[in-house]
Amino acid sequence: MVISEVLQLYIQDRAFISLVGAGGKSSIIQLLARELLSQRKKIIVTTTTRMFTDQVITLSQGGKLIESSDSKVMEEAIQVFFQQHQSGIVALLKQRFLENEREKFTGPESCYLNKWWQEGLADFFIIEADGAKGRPIKAPLYYEPVIPQTTTDVVGVIGIDAVGLRLEEENVFRSSLFSCLTGLKHGEEINLDTITKIVNHPFGLYKNSPQGARVHLFLNKVNNKARSAIAEELACQILKNNKASINNIVIGDTIKEESPVQQLLKSEKVV
Repeated sequence: MVISEVLQLYIQDRAFISLVGAGGKSSIIQLLARELLSQRKKIIVTTTTRMFTDQVITLSQGGKLIESSDSKVMEEAIQVFFQQHQSGIVALLKQRFLENEREKFTGPESCYLNKWWQEGLADFFIIEADGAKGRPIKAPLYYEPVIPQTTTDVVGVIGIDAVGLRLEEENVFRSSLFSCLTGLKHGEEINLDTITKIVNHPFGLYKNSPQGARVHLFLNKVNNKARSAIAEELACQILKNNKASINNIVIGDTIKEESPVQQLLKSEKVV
């Protein structure tokens, strides 16, 4: 199975997808954009936080990379491209900068993305709406995640390799806040209960999600039988309480580009 199929995007004409959390957001964005492109959709990819530049340059090959600090210039360039092309991927960059000797970029403000969505500039918007510094799990700071209000689908991401790691900043982004939200002390091991708490906490993974948006969870890096069993147990535990109103949980591994989805668990309580 592919990601757009399990999120039921293939039966939708349009969707505004924001990805939050840690442990594979950028990989999911790349896979999802390519899947939707194969269905001849018009796609916009960008970030409301910070994203590695090379991750979108690869996507925009054969499409369009629009780079400008002027929102009007950016809007006109999007319109021109999709007037000339029936489908394609447009990557939006506002400003580039270096972080630890690797280039990142910022994207347009959420207010412009909301406007362009409402005006129908593209079929699908795919937004990286959170940062995690490469860790498999995180807690959001007061201004995170930065989810545009027109978002129709929020995809939370957690790396299953977080299970068994000790609560330290090198393993968990914003570890002190993570400790406050879950009750786990520094140096203690992350377990299924810990992850369930950060997922279901009102100030946890899905903080700032727009009311009415569909909520999905992707448990990533499930690359062997042991991790598969752990992920399935975790998914069942999360859905048992499901305070975050998650519609479905995807278990998979984005390294397997042709078939990144192994299993799909649906909530019986969320329509």
